Amino acid sequence: MKSLIRHIFLDKSVATMLLISSFIIGICALAPAVYVIIVLNKYLASGVTATLLSLSAGAIMMLIFEFLFRQNRTGMIQKLNQRIFQPMIDALAKKLQTTQITKEQFKSIQRADTIIKAARSSSITGWLLDWPFVLMFLVVLFVINWTAAVITGIFMIVMIGLTMQRINLSIAQDSTANLEIFLTGLLTITVMAIGSVQIIQGELDIGLLIGSNILAARALIGANKYAKAKEAIDRREQATNTIYNFIK
Repeated sequence: MKSLIRHIFLDKSVATMLLISSFIIGICALAPAVYVIIVLNKYLASGVTATLLSLSAGAIMMLIFEFLFRQNRTGMIQKLNQRIFQPMIDALAKKLQTTQITKEQFKSIQRADTIIKAARSSSITGWLLDWPFVLMFLVVLFVINWTAAVITGIFMIVMIGLTMQRINLSIAQDSTANLEIFLTGLLTITVMAIGSVQIIQGELDIGLLIGSNILAARALIGANKYAKAKEAIDRREQATNTIYNFIK
């Protein structure tokens, strides 16, 4: 993680743009939940079609902004990763042409090279940049429905733990994917079940319940992506050290 922060801040202007883009993406990502809450609580009560059209246009505009900023951020991350890792990959190729190494050393170097190339993906860095705003979803969720926020927080901890300890727990990749689907479905059922009781007791309304469910799902997905990205970055750091020790 330290190396990722160091790489991002090699160019402060790029780092600033990445952080600003991530902030705007995080704000725009709230649009679906906010839209559902307002439509169910305001439009259905008033029945004014103009209100629905205005809300829908605003929500769609926010989604378009999110898409455009994600595309722009992807391009910036790709260029940054290219500038950082391509010289090292080129130096490795040159070193391999002029150095005699054992078969075991070659396999180790080749494995490290493959890990670095795979971890250069812009999505991995993007998932880590999104993490603070995933926590923002949890804060917003706490404000509108603290019970759902606590439940979601527990599920996030479980999801991160399972993803990061997958190898230690001897969980296969396919099984991990199945567990992710299971936990996401279980979270929805739990939030909706407890929320329904709160509605009957007059502590919550339908708009807030459905909005809470959307935010909870987004937060859980974000936690899963963060755990996967952190695991990939940690492997990339180890691979980078292996290659640096070889070419220095």
